[in-house]
Amino acid sequence: MSGQSATKNPSEFAAELLQAPAEQAQAALALVGARAAELVERWVQTANAAAVAVAAEHAEGAARKAARRGLNVLKSRGIAVPETRRVTRLSTAPAEATHTAWMLPPDTNGSVLVAIASHAPPRRPRATFLQLNDVFGVHRIDTGELGMSQLKEAMVNAAPGRLFKPVSVPVDWVRWRVATARRRHAERGEAEPLGLSSARDLLEPVPREVPPHPFDEEGLVLSDEDAKDLAAESLRLHRLPEFRSWLPPRQAVDALLAAVGEQFYADEPPDQEALQRVLQEQLQAATDRFFSPQSRERLVAMMKDSALSVLGRDGEQAALEVVAAIKAITEAGLITNPPHEIGFLRGFFDKALAVLHQQEGGQLRIPMRHRRGETAPDAGPTPEPGMVPFEPTVGPSTLPVDGTAAFAGEAPPPATRLDTPAPADSGSLDEGWESPEKGEKG
Repeated sequence: MSGQSATKNPSEFAAELLQAPAEQAQAALALVGARAAELVERWVQTANAAAVAVAAEHAEGAARKAARRGLNVLKSRGIAVPETRRVTRLSTAPAEATHTAWMLPPDTNGSVLVAIASHAPPRRPRATFLQLNDVFGVHRIDTGELGMSQLKEAMVNAAPGRLFKPVSVPVDWVRWRVATARRRHAERGEAEPLGLSSARDLLEPVPREVPPHPFDEEGLVLSDEDAKDLAAESLRLHRLPEFRSWLPPRQAVDALLAAVGEQFYADEPPDQEALQRVLQEQLQAATDRFFSPQSRERLVAMMKDSALSVLGRDGEQAALEVVAAIKAITEAGLITNPPHEIGFLRGFFDKALAVLHQQEGGQLRIPMRHRRGETAPDAGPTPEPGMVPFEPTVGPSTLPVDGTAAFAGEAPPPATRLDTPAPADSGSLDEGWESPEKGEKG
């Protein structure tokens, strides 16, 4: 068989391919490449039972499935299907286990979903999924045997709106993150979730020293001048799917609105110019108040987790914008470079007001003061107390997608379930995702 005869007519296969005997069936499938499943279907149509039987035993993926269906079709037509020779291994020692790990970017609370998988052929792959928070501990763990397609589906489904994919991370680094989260339970005297002991072979050994963050290992560095220029536009980072759902706690937003309301009366509609001025003043104050040194340190760690996803999807330039924002946040102070001057930080409260604006049907509920014993001057219809018109300063592209808006402290952790672990498929554990030399043997 020649490559020329196989491609002479793209819509049909050469006769020698359609009539391939059993001993040449595998070579024929390899020759047509991505059209292997189509060739198998033509074999079924032309009653080439010998070739279909070989494909059912030795082909992969869609071609193998088509062949197995085809055997049933041929048998229903009364066509004899020859048996294919099978090679049985009487004893095969398992290969050395290969461990790989993945992570989804954190939610607005800093909770992440991580997975560690182990594969030692001919055994089926085994994986454990953990939802954890570096501050609060391990929320949940699920462990089971499953193939690559089930593992990918479980993690992608856990991403809000399926907006991003898991990223490959070092196994030792994930084990250290899990061990750190587990220590939080011991510090607070709280019980750990069930299932951690059964996943010990995947979660150990834990490195003795703190592994470097994988984003720090990417070597993305900016000069002070370049970082300052990029950080000036850091508000637009909220358009990235990794950051769109990030919001401050509701109590911090309520405190902002209460401070605004202290300067207006409920029975007198506030002047829009004055309202916007006071809102911006209090928004800046709320940003500086909320993003303390401890909060900024925690936020930087979350941004590094998310930056791995940004780098994998959008490349170095987008990741450098995150680097610039991280640098500005790290160097911020109360007097020099205060938090409200950093667009990314101020954007948390800009977005929060815009979310409330959406929820209130285009207005903003502000708890204003009530005037006692006085009547407001005649200025037309009086609005509902505390409800004022408001125009958000950020667009919809920066806001959480429908159904995912939750203030920090209210959002549930990312979740996935392995209720019905499926048998492993033929895919390797690194197939389909970016996995740059992150695997570990042992």
